[in-house]
Amino acid sequence: MAPSTSGSAAHSTDGAARSAARGARPTIFLHVGAAKSGTTYLQYMLWHNRDRLREDGVLYPGGDVAAHVRAAFDLRRTFFRDASDPRTPGTWRRLVDEARDWNGTVILSQELFAPAAPEHVQRAMADLDFADVHVIFTARDLGRQIPAHWQEDVKNRFTTGFGDFVTALRHEDPDAYETARLFWGLQDPVAVLARWGADLPPERVHVVTLPRPGAPRDLLWRRFCAVTGLDPDAYDQSLVFTNQSLGLAETQFLRRLNATLGDGFTWYAYNEDVKHFLAQQVLAARPSPGRIELPAEHVPWATERSIETVEALRAAGYHVVGDLYELMPMAPSGSGSGAVPALPPDEPRWAEMADAGVDAVAALLRRVLETEGRAAAVPGADAPVGDQVDLLRHDSAGLAETTGRLVHDAAPLVRRAVRTASDRYPAARRLRGAYRKIQDRKIQDRTGRSAAETSETRTR
Repeated sequence: MAPSTSGSAAHSTDGAARSAARGARPTIFLHVGAAKSGTTYLQYMLWHNRDRLREDGVLYPGGDVAAHVRAAFDLRRTFFRDASDPRTPGTWRRLVDEARDWNGTVILSQELFAPAAPEHVQRAMADLDFADVHVIFTARDLGRQIPAHWQEDVKNRFTTGFGDFVTALRHEDPDAYETARLFWGLQDPVAVLARWGADLPPERVHVVTLPRPGAPRDLLWRRFCAVTGLDPDAYDQSLVFTNQSLGLAETQFLRRLNATLGDGFTWYAYNEDVKHFLAQQVLAARPSPGRIELPAEHVPWATERSIETVEALRAAGYHVVGDLYELMPMAPSGSGSGAVPALPPDEPRWAEMADAGVDAVAALLRRVLETEGRAAAVPGADAPVGDQVDLLRHDSAGLAETTGRLVHDAAPLVRRAVRTASDRYPAARRLRGAYRKIQDRKIQDRTGRSAAETSETRTR
């Protein structure tokens, strides 16, 4: 099993990234995953450098940093359980339209594209058939992916323990457990690329392996640029956001908090107050968190699964940037002679959880005080509630009166515009006549009056 390296990157990308400039079909690089493989890092690199990318003829579309997230949900016709987002419908189409209107290379990137069903992939490829599509999958070894994905699930209000999580992953039927179905749908490069690359030549399907710990921080970016044809040194890396993982004690604390909150907490409240604030800002920022590791008893199984993955990727003939050997799990930190074995992820670390809880409570109380302070600064906030309600009613009545007046004043303008169109354009006149006939027929059906009587009444 010989390694595959980045030396072959130029053969499939050098011309692709510049095809539009030569008047050929444009190129779209569709980065579909995997979650927890440096995708957030790459997406923020692209987002914060989008102006410079445009100068170089490369479009990273979307009106905000979450546009690709909504587009993935829109394409797959799904969202988080028991929730919806009115901004989602139509987002995929808007990204496609931006790409179609761009005279150059386009990059789309979101790991939530990975679980798309075959019918959704077919729709995506049909929508993008004006361009040569390349699919990119960034992959990391299971030894790091399994712990990282577990704590990410906990950040999304799951309560599954680590042992049960791994047991589900090892089950012969991945659909038997929701956690396993979600994991492999996002993380299995063979299955994901079999769907997304089904109708593509293998040289347009790219696997980018995540570097080992200790590698240069920008190596993943350089590998991604090797696929897309970008100059890695031409872009600013100083404003990059990373999706920081939680430590073991923080994850244990959050898992117990999820169980206590139950289903009574709405998705929007959880997403804003627990996931984005408490987990990603407060708990992830705690100093020296205990790292979550795959216990030694699971490494042989993970290694066997990784060997199967690597062999399948090589057999598919995909273009690989990096080294497929980087997908093999490393030995746990406590496996060496004299080393202290890592604490099992499900063994409670009560003292450290208590410390995390104190930090969480303090941060939430400060957040409450800050919110109250902003509310108190609003003009009229110190007025009694009854007075504020009366004021709202008065303002609402005034708004309704103003709106009615605007509608009344605008009606003559609309009628005059219709008459002008009828006078200038015969087709508009015919449509107006047909519309009147339909209305006359409706009135006759309701009242029994003839069309002539109706017309006579209208002209009086």
